[in-house]
Amino acid sequence: MKLTIIHPAVYVTYYLLLVVLAFLYNDPYYLISFLICISALITLQGISTEFKSVIRFFIPMSILIIILNPLTSKVGTTQIYLVGGYFITLEALVYGILMSLSLLIILLLFASYNRAVSYQEMLYLFSKRFPHISMIIVMALRFIPLLSYRLTEVNKIFKFNEENYENRENSGSRTEKLERTAQMLAVVVSWSLEESMLTAKSMKARGYGVAERTSYLSFKYRKIDILFILLILATLTVCITGLAQGYGRIEIYPTLNFSIHENMLTIYYFAFLILLLPLIYLEVKERLIWH
Repeated sequence: MKLTIIHPAVYVTYYLLLVVLAFLYNDPYYLISFLICISALITLQGISTEFKSVIRFFIPMSILIIILNPLTSKVGTTQIYLVGGYFITLEALVYGILMSLSLLIILLLFASYNRAVSYQEMLYLFSKRFPHISMIIVMALRFIPLLSYRLTEVNKIFKFNEENYENRENSGSRTEKLERTAQMLAVVVSWSLEESMLTAKSMKARGYGVAERTSYLSFKYRKIDILFILLILATLTVCITGLAQGYGRIEIYPTLNFSIHENMLTIYYFAFLILLLPLIYLEVKERLIWH
């Protein structure tokens, strides 16, 4: 239960701006601060399971990015020789690390967004003007968790059957395990397709999209929403001004140019931190009220 109710339009705008800033900033100090703040927010929101799943997905992908970028890109002037005359560039290596860090931040932002804004609130925002697009977006956001849940349920049934047949999972060959995995995926896909057909028929029978959609939810802009918007506008203006002057970005190509004193302890850095803190403040405030 959320004691502090923020208008969903404010949430959507705020998270969209954070995703854009995750693309624009490439200074490691800004990105590390960004990562710490969003990790603290996710911890306060109580979505440790999503955090663990994101980390499991991100680690192999980040390693792949960090390895492949220096191997495929020879742009840069600082050469690091590996074997004989083969070399990679420091700039390409740093670029791969920073790119993977930005990707991790964006994945965590989406995980936090799914917790902060429910699909009913998204339908409330977009269904009146874009009923079909809003439904597609909501279904896409719900698709991956639903498939993961169904795959878990089907896997339990397969394991139960294997235990009744002398635990074939341990004695089966790799080919048999692949066949069982393919069978599980086929069951999950068939299950999802069948339910999607039933859902489509139900929506058609109820007249979805024929008339203007109504919602049982009702949101009005309140004082806290206005304060939130003013804080976002003020800090975002300072952040954009800093980005225009080079604060928050470092030169990677053709030569890595990074200076600590030029990027830390400035008004632009503190404005960036203030921009990241409102939701953390609200979560801490709610915890103090509850306890």
